[in-house]
Amino acid sequence: MSDTKKRITITVDPHLATYAEHLVDAGKADSVSAAFNEAMAARRRYEQRALAKLRERAALADPDRVARMRKHVDDQARAAGFRTAAGE
Repeated sequence: MSDTKKRITITVDPHLATYAEHLVDAGKADSVSAAFNEAMAARRRYEQRALAKLRERAALADPDRVARMRKHVDDQARAAGFRTAAGE
C-alpha cells in the first residue's frame, strides 16, 4: 500500500455505508475509507488469484484442441454475420 493517498468521492448503497460505519464503531476498521480500501484490496487479490489460475490452466491446454475450438467459434461468428480478427 502506498503512503500517498488519492482523494476520491464515491457514492455507495446505504446498507454498505452503514456496514462500513459499523466496522469502524466495532474497531474492525480505522475509518470508513479504510474499510472501503480493504474491500477493494480484497477484490483485487481475488481477481489476481483468478487470473493466475486461468493462466495456469491455459498453460496446460492442448494447442491443437484450442485451435479447433477457435476455428469453430470463428466459423459460428462468421455465419452470424460477425467479422473475426485473424490471430485473436
